[in-house]
Amino acid sequence: HLPIVIRVFDVGGGIAEGSVGSDRVMVSQVNSVPLQAFLEGMLEPRIHWDLPRPVSVRGFLSVLGESMAAPPAEVRQVGRLSYAIASDRYLNFSTKAGYHFQTVDTYCGQSQNKNYIHFRFHGGAADVERRQRRIRFLSTILAALDFRIQTRGDLLTARLDKYPRDAIRARLMDLGRLTLCARQLDMLMDTDASPEHFAQAFLKGEWERF
Repeated sequence: HLPIVIRVFDVGGGIAEGSVGSDRVMVSQVNSVPLQAFLEGMLEPRIHWDLPRPVSVRGFLSVLGESMAAPPAEVRQVGRLSYAIASDRYLNFSTKAGYHFQTVDTYCGQSQNKNYIHFRFHGGAADVERRQRRIRFLSTILAALDFRIQTRGDLLTARLDKYPRDAIRARLMDLGRLTLCARQLDMLMDTDASPEHFAQAFLKGEWERF
């Protein structure tokens, strides 16, 4: 029950035997530790992504103006497939969720020194100011989750290195939730106070507000 279609490539122990090559893979058939954690976050029942967002008029007009000035949707590849390249301990997840592009690259195993998460987020549907506010929203959350962050305009990269397996799993669950909570959020970034407001709601576990 997700707003995206995920094509899964098993590169070694990521999917249960007997399900590889089938048209559909159930969550219960996923053996990849990082993909399990990421999906668990995305399937958080308190995130009501399937209900209409209370989009502001200014936010809607901002998106409308950007869309009229941008190339056609087929050029931007809006709504294209998401891809998960998974093994038992590795995951590379990439998606074009609406108008922004996101990747999560991670290794989650027993060796703490090998474990890492690399996260990248870029783009959006609204004007530059609203997209940059969403980047500040993401930065506030990721900094609170111990990520090292770099930003430039509406581009964010964040990294977490050498954490225990359980900590990596917990952060991947957070990123799964954040993947849905950040969708179209740039349209709601009406003021400079918006990033902090939404970031604190996320960090308090008030995911139903998204």
